[in-house]
This record gives sequence, C-alpha cells and structure tokens, in this order.
Amino acid sequence: MCKYVAVFLLLFPLIRMSPVHAQEIDLMTEITMDVLTPSQKEYLGDFDQKLKEYVNNHRWTDVDFYGDKIPVRMSINFMSGTDAGDFSAQVVVDAQRRIWKDGRPTQMTSLIFRAMDARWSFSYIRGTPFIHDEFQYNEIASFIDFYMYVILGLDFDSYEPLMGTPYYSKALTIAQRSQASGQAGEWQGQSNQYSRMNLISELLNAQYEKFREALYWFFYEGLDFLETEPETARRAIAKSIENIAEVLTRSSSRSVVLTMWLESKSSEFCKLLDGYPERARLMGRMAQVDPVRQQIYNQCAF
Repeated sequence: MCKYVAVFLLLFPLIRMSPVHAQEIDLMTEITMDVLTPSQKEYLGDFDQKLKEYVNNHRWTDVDFYGDKIPVRMSINFMSGTDAGDFSAQVVVDAQRRIWKDGRPTQMTSLIFRAMDARWSFSYIRGTPFIHDEFQYNEIASFIDFYMYVILGLDFDSYEPLMGTPYYSKALTIAQRSQASGQAGEWQGQSNQYSRMNLISELLNAQYEKFREALYWFFYEGLDFLETEPETARRAIAKSIENIAEVLTRSSSRSVVLTMWLESKSSEFCKLLDGYPERARLMGRMAQVDPVRQQIYNQCAF
C-alpha cells in the first residue's frame, strides 16, 4: 500500500478535526561565511531564517504528509560576496527517506539524495522575502524550488514506481526557464558532469526508468520490510541493485544520476544483503559494471 494511502487510512478519523495541512519538507541548514567580510555577513543576517521559513512553510504538493516530513539539509558555503549584495556559494543538498514499519513512519531514515552543487550565484536584497512563483525565474527561489521538486520526485518514486514524474517535470520547467537568465551557464554542464540540467534530464529520460523503479524496490519493498520480513526485503533490495546494474550495462556513458546514487549508497549493499544467497554473484556483477567502486563490491564478493 502506498504511503499516502496508508497515512490517509490511519488518520481518517482525525482529518475532519484538523483542517490545517502539514507541510512536506523539514529543512535544516548549515551556513558557512568564513570568506565574507563582517559587513557582508551582517547583510546576510536574515538569509538563513528566511530560507528555512520559505521551504518549511510552503505547500509543495497537494498530498497530505501528516507529519511524515522529508528531512532535508542544505549546507551552503559562501565563496565570495560584495557589499552590493552579490554572492556565490557552493551547496551540498542531502535528503533522507523515512523508514516505515507496520504501516507507520519511524524515526529511522536512509539517505535518498546527495548532490554537491559548486555554482550558485545570486543577488540578495536584504529584507526582501523569498516568493514562490511558478511562472518566473528567480536566482534564489528557483534554485531552492528545483532541488525541492527533485527531492519530492525521488521520495514519491520510492513509494510507487514512477510516481515522482510530476515533480521532476516542475524541476525541468525551472531549469528551462533558467536558460533565459544570467545564470544559464550554472544550470548547464558538459556531458557526464554534474549539472542541474543533466540531473533532471536523466530523471525524466526513459533510459533511466529502471533506476527510478529501483528506488521503489530498495525503499518500499526493501528497507520498509527489512525488520519484519527480512528475506523478502533482501530479495527486493537485490532486485533494486539488479535494476541499477542493468542501466549501467545499457548506458553508453557515465550517468550523473547513477554516479550520485552509487557514491552515496554502494557501501550499504553488502550489509543489507547479509544472508542473501546470491550476494556474491550480485556484487561481482556490480564490480564489472561499476569499476570505479570495484573495491567496495569485491570486499563483499565472497
């Protein structure tokens, strides 16, 4: 049963009594301003709070999460700034997927997304609120919106195959609008290198649907049942890895999406498949199709 249906059924008696819609994302931030001058740091004094309020108070979907918020962390390292309010930063975006047990979310989480974005430049006017606008590009809001929609898409995909498409489509629209802005180069990137445009293009490419389906098998059929039905869950996790191996085999070049995923998750495979009879064979296959991380898989291929 899909998370969103399950939550509806569990909380149906409470819905009529609680008209307030819970938001979907719980954003935490880490801001580093070591290279900025004291006046620039003071100018950005309310930036962190405004960022968190913008994300955490905005209604991103039409689905009620009922407290099962997606934990997201943005680590923003400012690289330069001017007293006129022009800044550049490097950003690491992490998102966790909450693990469910017996139809209810637990406090346990597993990383579902990690991206290191090295190029974010924007002009900031102190005191100006961040405004969500579906039809207009903004140097700050559009950057934030893009990543929130990507994360929502991944989260939805992890509960039902290909369910995240509407959110990826929103992220793609933002990326396309960026091409008429002064930040167009920051969104584009060379083939096989990380960029926002490459990321969202792959997520919406039919060639990578097997990866998106792998998210469902890894999380919903796998981790959510690993404690209660371990044998079935390990088979699901193995199916997820088989999907990823298949995409790697068919890809003519290194995938941005798969590179990000495997850099974050490959070290978990061996432990998650402990007790699975085909573990050595599967890790051997991964060593062949993902030679960059061959050493990780070889440690488990016995």
